[in-house]
Amino acid sequence: MSAPLRNDELPEPPAMSRPESMDVNERMAVAPHIAIDEAVLAVMRLRQPKLPAAAAPERLAADLDKAAAMFKRRGWISKPSKYHRTPPKLNDADVLHWSTHNGPLRHESMSFTSEFDARSFELGADRWPGNDRNHTVTVRLLRRPDSPAPWVVILHGFGMGSSRFDLNVLWANFLHHKLGYNVALPISPLHGPRRESADGQLLSLDLTSMLHGITQAVWDVRRLVSWIRSTTDAPVGLYGVSLGGYLSTVLAGLERFDAVAAALPFADPLALLTHHGPPDEYRDVIASDDARTVFQVVSPLALPTVVAPRNRTLFIAKADRLIPVEQSEALADSWHAEHVRWVNAGHVGFTWTRASRGVLARRFRDSLGTA
Repeated sequence: MSAPLRNDELPEPPAMSRPESMDVNERMAVAPHIAIDEAVLAVMRLRQPKLPAAAAPERLAADLDKAAAMFKRRGWISKPSKYHRTPPKLNDADVLHWSTHNGPLRHESMSFTSEFDARSFELGADRWPGNDRNHTVTVRLLRRPDSPAPWVVILHGFGMGSSRFDLNVLWANFLHHKLGYNVALPISPLHGPRRESADGQLLSLDLTSMLHGITQAVWDVRRLVSWIRSTTDAPVGLYGVSLGGYLSTVLAGLERFDAVAAALPFADPLALLTHHGPPDEYRDVIASDDARTVFQVVSPLALPTVVAPRNRTLFIAKADRLIPVEQSEALADSWHAEHVRWVNAGHVGFTWTRASRGVLARRFRDSLGTA
């Protein structure tokens, strides 16, 4: 039996209003959230890695021109799901390493080989993944071995994945200890132990590498889910925040999860880059028709969602300074989620909102059941 939920069992609060109706008290309440978001943005801008010569704007433009023609010819634009290959199933025998971590935030971890390779004929395939560490997927686990409990896969945000404290920040401990779910938190490509100091970033101006990185992230989660489904018939849910929220919405077009909750997702990686002010020499290539054509294959606005609308939940932070609110609004309109929550918080501060955590608990209990 899991422990009672107490405050998180309170009746669900009414849906938050949209940003344009934020009153004075709400604006004052989110002022600290905005300050924190702006500080995080400043740090991110200072830590931009150097781009390889192959990612020079004129070379990217030429690559994207060829890729757009090829993607159209292969039918990937008219049916984006065809671009995504089904990864080989992951079995117990394929797990490379198991370990138990004691002390604060006790958990298990496992690792397995991704087995993802960009197609050799795709542009930039020879530059991905760039290091051997990215081939190994590390997963943090909170399990109930003696209970056929539902599973929740949690996808972290940009720049996360290197700390076990992600288990608290992303509500994994809450979902496990309070609700009784099994939880798996995989580390995305070029994050945490999968990243070397000289590596680029998953979201970057190196557009062809970014496409391969997003595709591998989706592949790795599907491979992990195949392992979960090989061990149980219990329902499987998906919850992602920020970058993880975006990946969750892409995965909802490829895997029939029993529930998907996306918090603070963006819907368009190219528009996100433009929003954050890229160097002038990259603006045209990011906004080009070729780039927009190619990135249709990883667009949740283009991928038909295979998860039932009643089992989709979307959280939007009204004072978000990292993700343009209009992207979340576009996703809400396109994704047809029955449960859209406007949260009076910023991007970083979202994870502090107990009301949102309570909403997530209710949505998952409705869709996944209880342990």
